[in-house]
Amino acid sequence: MPILGVIGGAGVGAAARLYELVCARVRSRTGALPRLALWNLPLRDELERSIVRGIPDAEVDRLLSEAFDRLGVAEADVVAMPCDSLQLAAAAQAARRGVNFVEEIEATARAAGERAVLIATEGTIAGILYEDRDVELASPAPELQRRVGQLIGRAAAGSPPDAREMRELIERARRPGAAVVVGATDLCGLLDPADAAHLDVVESLGVLADAVADALLVAA
Repeated sequence: MPILGVIGGAGVGAAARLYELVCARVRSRTGALPRLALWNLPLRDELERSIVRGIPDAEVDRLLSEAFDRLGVAEADVVAMPCDSLQLAAAAQAARRGVNFVEEIEATARAAGERAVLIATEGTIAGILYEDRDVELASPAPELQRRVGQLIGRAAAGSPPDAREMRELIERARRPGAAVVVGATDLCGLLDPADAAHLDVVESLGVLADAVADALLVAA
């Protein structure tokens, strides 16, 4: 089985959940667990807040470069990073090295359908990271985006919203004929599965886990 390299730190809970989801998917299809190496970005609180807000910082590129270097030493065959705000920066680092990087945003856009409302960080929305992805995405109203930011901040601090709060958020974000994409990985896995299906929710972390499992099996 190939080695999966996971870059964590920009959402500690998201990295832990990705590990669980990928292991479950690979085990169900092969009867065995994957080999995995994790490198955690040592983010300062101030830098993490800058990432969420989409404020450029040269230290991010340095930390991502170090992460790819370390996972290269671990001989990772496939690399993934559960963080929407840093996907483009991580993909650029991977491209320079010829690394098989599973891009979360690309996979999520494919799963979203033709129209969707995006629940994500300010940085993801301001950076137009889903542009030119064959999906028409709308952003929440400013008041609701502030609420999204509050919930992401709570989740990053270790006090994530509960299923009721997530349902309320999704219901406020919904628009006719559009799915709701939870791009913020820190908010994934918190909604009751029955509600997620009923409300036509696409969670980026689950989509990423599917794509990573597929990539590992293809590389096997």
